[in-house]
Amino acid sequence: MRRFAVGMVGPVFSLAFLALGLGSCAPASCACSSPPSAGTPPPVTAEEAAANVERLAGVTGTTAELAGDLNGRLMYRVTGSGVVAYVDAVSAAVVEVVFPDSLPNTPAASVTEAQARAAAEAFLRRTGLDTSSLAESSELLQRAGVAAHSVEWREPGGTGSPRFVIDVNAASGTVFAYEDLRVPLSLTLPTVGRTRATQLALAAITTPGEQILSAELTTAFATSGQEWTWTVGLGVPTATQSDVYEHGAVVSIDAVTGETTITKS
Repeated sequence: MRRFAVGMVGPVFSLAFLALGLGSCAPASCACSSPPSAGTPPPVTAEEAAANVERLAGVTGTTAELAGDLNGRLMYRVTGSGVVAYVDAVSAAVVEVVFPDSLPNTPAASVTEAQARAAAEAFLRRTGLDTSSLAESSELLQRAGVAAHSVEWREPGGTGSPRFVIDVNAASGTVFAYEDLRVPLSLTLPTVGRTRATQLALAAITTPGEQILSAELTTAFATSGQEWTWTVGLGVPTATQSDVYEHGAVVSIDAVTGETTITKS
């Protein structure tokens, strides 16, 4: 059920508590619209992109800016408190949403499959789309010390193309990510939350007394697909000043797999 993008090259976006907004009420046919020519304003305004995300994500006070071309599609990046979204600048479809504050941090799976599906279905209804013809399925994802229910809608018959994915925190029952697969971007959703990322960072550093100083979530588009990374800064307080740190370290945590890389020690 997890997909990885190919052939995508682009910028790095800081998501210090970002969520990606998906699925506006644009019909599937709109996802095939041609991009505007160079120098021509996109059909969708920044205000419209932000409004679509706010309606879907249930937030207010977002701002939108053109994020450039992703896999041949002009996109807006919409950011707000606890949410960032990508919106197709031609069709107005919200293609991806992530709520970093709601990402899983524990392996607990106290939320049942039925409860997770109910939460995902309630979220999907905000798109205003008719999904009655689609087949719904779900699976429990368990990796990197966290757990999530991934709910998917696809064309009926078992082998049909997936259309939507919504991920639900298996401990809290909260939706933390949404993806509109009608738009051919092959985006990847993160799973590892901030608390779990800092735990993994501390475990990777052997210097006694290391403390977490910062943790920032970023996303980037590379030839291997969309990448989500927690960059965790650590340090040891000096013997004389508790607010001055030495032995600084930086650890990168793959927010999809939990893989840890020490970038500075």
